[in-house]
Amino acid sequence: MNSLETLLAQGQVTQAKAEAEKLLAKNPNHRDALVVMAKLALVENKVPQAEGLLAKAEAQGATAETGLVRANIAAQKGQLDAALKAYQGVLAVEPNRAEAHFGKGMMLIKQDKAPQALEALSQAAKLAPQNPVFRYRLGQVQLEAGQTDAGLATLREVLTLAPRFVPAYLSLSHALSAQDKLVDARKVLEQGLQAVPYQPRLLASVTVLSMALRDLRTSYEAASALAAQRPKDADAQANLAQLMLARGQVEQARYVCQTMASQGVASESLKMAEATCFESQEPPAYDKAIAAYEQGMGLAPDGWRAANNLGQLLLRVPAEPANTHLPRAVTVLEEAVRRAPDRPEPLLNLALAQARLGQEQKAKELVQKVLAMPLAEDTDLHEEAVRLSKTLSKA
Repeated sequence: MNSLETLLAQGQVTQAKAEAEKLLAKNPNHRDALVVMAKLALVENKVPQAEGLLAKAEAQGATAETGLVRANIAAQKGQLDAALKAYQGVLAVEPNRAEAHFGKGMMLIKQDKAPQALEALSQAAKLAPQNPVFRYRLGQVQLEAGQTDAGLATLREVLTLAPRFVPAYLSLSHALSAQDKLVDARKVLEQGLQAVPYQPRLLASVTVLSMALRDLRTSYEAASALAAQRPKDADAQANLAQLMLARGQVEQARYVCQTMASQGVASESLKMAEATCFESQEPPAYDKAIAAYEQGMGLAPDGWRAANNLGQLLLRVPAEPANTHLPRAVTVLEEAVRRAPDRPEPLLNLALAQARLGQEQKAKELVQKVLAMPLAEDTDLHEEAVRLSKTLSKA
């Protein structure tokens, strides 16, 4: 692995890009630098740019690295057969290339070839035991294939390996919820919040479990019956979609949202469920999720939930630099507060955003408003407000 690839593997994306650009300034045909720039372009969904850079690199001779990028481009374009063939081509040259086994497994699962996919993903996890993403996807596919015990065990391994890997907490919690093990599911989320305090997705899931999941089976059965009786009722369908998401049934929830959209049925709640589906994709479709929340805000001019959730999403969308979306998150959360000044949720989220923006005094004033509300002291929201207040008092 060359120095540029090492930087990428360590997550030092900015430095890897800077080093690659320096090398290309000296030598526009530097193959390793071209490959790294192609990978970065692909991450940003700039497929034509990635293809152009890769072509220049391949002109100097194909390598396993160029083969992987070629496979990844095909995968991103939805060309499953071409991508699978390319991954297999890399493995013919380097049989122990973990990334190629992983890519092969992902293509196979998309072709509904679960046994072969599990074999490939297991090999990827074995060859790169410290890579949490490989093990995480293996756990997800095990669950999808009905290997529940193995899937749960694999996801727990991910958390041991990478305690701050949020998707693993969410997937494990969803899997346990689907088995009606709600107490265990909540414990997993609480464990995640200890590792990643104030993480919005974990907080949101804890809230769902604390409220909607108190009687999940009965709630789900009732929602399913109501949705069947009222197939074009936006509220009934949105309620079913939200409960499906709570049970980890993302694809089923996505189908409900798509069916309603095809019939011209829309509501704030349906758009919120749709946004959650987009964010649950691998990789997350953040731009589509943001658009769905914006549409939800438009459908309910006085509603606060879509605005609140959009603000939370903007706080957690990966960006470079890290605080790129903070100003917009503050604006959206201020709108949520304007729409519902007596709701503690947007107030607390706005306080979190202001704290991250460095506006500590504003954050303190907001969190004090939350604590002044008549909230039971044993609620998650009150406890979160207390924790934030203590953190701000030390700043």
